[in-house]
Amino acid sequence: MYICYIDESGTPDIPGNTSHFVLAGVSIPVQYWKSCDKDIEYVKNKYHIGDAEIHVAWILRTYSEQSKIANFERLSYDDRRSQIIAYRTAELLRLQRTKGLKNQYYQRST
Repeated sequence: MYICYIDESGTPDIPGNTSHFVLAGVSIPVQYWKSCDKDIEYVKNKYHIGDAEIHVAWILRTYSEQSKIANFERLSYDDRRSQIIAYRTAELLRLQRTKGLKNQYYQRST
């Protein structure tokens, strides 16, 4: 027996809000399921995202603030998080103080 996980990305509607619709699946023999699940839990706990759903887009996306932190690639995981939190906090404070750009501070939903 196999356990199959199927997920989609994009929208099948015409016209849709994405350029592509993708449907993919992963099939795992049932005797390997617990081992695979433990491996996934290990990775999620290592990066402090235990209850989060993992999205491939997060992994593939470029985060521009990382390029603004010197030697980001050489930092430890904890130092990376600390530097990113400090950068984002400083950026939010800068946007709050900037006249005429205050609307950029607030996240907009589309």
